Amino acid sequence: MNVLSSFSNYKDLPRLWGGAFMPLAFVGRLPTSMIIIGVLTLVTNYHGIAAASISSATLAIATGIGQPLIGQWTDRVGQRLPFLVLGPVNAAMTAGLVLVTMADLSFAIVLVLCALVGLTTVPVGALMRIRWYPVARTPKALTTAMSYETVADELNFVLGPAVVGVLASTISPETPLIVSAVIAGTCITALGLHRSTPASTRHEGGHKAPALSTTIVLVWAALFSMLCLGSYFGSMQTSTTAAAEGFGSASYAGLIYSAMGAGAAITALGAVAIPERISQGTRIFVSGAALAILIPFAPLAHTPWQLAGMLFVFGLAIGPASVAMFTLASKLAPKGGDGVAMTLLGAANVGGVAIGAASAGQLLKFELAYGFWVAAASGAVMGFIGLLAALRHQGR
Repeated sequence: MNVLSSFSNYKDLPRLWGGAFMPLAFVGRLPTSMIIIGVLTLVTNYHGIAAASISSATLAIATGIGQPLIGQWTDRVGQRLPFLVLGPVNAAMTAGLVLVTMADLSFAIVLVLCALVGLTTVPVGALMRIRWYPVARTPKALTTAMSYETVADELNFVLGPAVVGVLASTISPETPLIVSAVIAGTCITALGLHRSTPASTRHEGGHKAPALSTTIVLVWAALFSMLCLGSYFGSMQTSTTAAAEGFGSASYAGLIYSAMGAGAAITALGAVAIPERISQGTRIFVSGAALAILIPFAPLAHTPWQLAGMLFVFGLAIGPASVAMFTLASKLAPKGGDGVAMTLLGAANVGGVAIGAASAGQLLKFELAYGFWVAAASGAVMGFIGLLAALRHQGR
């Protein structure tokens, strides 16, 4: 009954900010999950997988740098101005990336545009979490809202790569980024105008969010485990793209990769049923260990469907870990630092994607299995950090 009651709390969320808010926020974060694999698909088509891995890593690094800066900007002026400015700018930069790639201009220009796209990408998932604080007035309501946001993130990592795969295979490799640009120009702008937009991220008592350095020290376990999870994502995206190309179906890389997101979404939604006595660190440890053990089997796949099936199983281990990282960060963050902590986790994720994508991309020149081994190593380190967190923060 308690499990069923936990799930029933989700039905109360739409009325808190109105019916349009959740769909708008859901679609608005799609570019984040589309852009990296969209760049991989596009640049692979014009320059090859090695160049594509460098491009996606450049974009991810820029995104990792840009997200905390955008978070600090919203701390100072609220979310409205940043959303209204960055939505159209990001759309323009993404369209420019498509044009320079199609025009076969210098690869250096492609990298510059990748960096600009990354720097202007709005961390919608992190900033939407902040919007629930004033309307989710009970601990149960806030916990439900945070769980929904994690599930929404996971579902976007299902739909984003799937949309890229469908559009790239049925229309053209350029189409996914064009669609991403349209979403950025419309949904991000609409979120900036929505009544949920906070004037500032000042918390109770009027205190500003604490300094980044203070938050980093306190949420180190969540932050570095998220960095490892990002490295896992980046190496798996690159390795999956290379595997799909080896199967003779590079345009289907997004569809294959989306299977992992499907598994993650299932277990993220079910994470509310995990007994509270199992600490967040323990959950991260178990997930990381499972990934380290399972991923080395990925190179044994001989068809796209076999690889997709394996990725679905890998994804089952990701959902609880992702929820645990955000939950642990919220518990360890200093007073008034929840928004900063969430933004930092988003930045750590994309920074990890850059590390994983670049590492796997270079190793894939020698052997496909090496790219997957990067992902396995990322899982192992994530599990070790989870173990340290479990020992240090018992009960959290």
